Amino acid sequence: MKEFKVSEFYDMVITILEEILSEVVGENPNGNAQFPCIVVQAPMRIDEVNGENEKGKNIPIKSRFSITCEAWTKKKSSSIALADEIDSKLRGYNFTRIGTPIDLYDENTKCHRYGGSYEVFYNALTNSLERIK
Repeated sequence: MKEFKVSEFYDMVITILEEILSEVVGENPNGNAQFPCIVVQAPMRIDEVNGENEKGKNIPIKSRFSITCEAWTKKKSSSIALADEIDSKLRGYNFTRIGTPIDLYDENTKCHRYGGSYEVFYNALTNSLERIK
């Protein structure tokens, strides 16, 4: 049993989303960026249950990860459709979309951004992602 680091989770989400679109970035794009793109914000981990591994080291056994993903495109309908693909892909890994959707127009890039926040539990005992609800 080993700790699942925030950086590992972040890299995993980017790899998953690159199956949809190769342009996955970690920060809001500027006007020179490639569109469409998926923006994946830095994740957050909240440790729900801690315990000891086989070496006696205290590690999180159950952690809740939260991450925000947005589809940036030139047309609103395209950003919604790309966000639907993101939803489907992450649902396949037991992510649950939470909160209200992000629906904004960015003046700098002249792009529509649509997306939301997702949460998933990581269980260190089974090395698996589990639904939060």
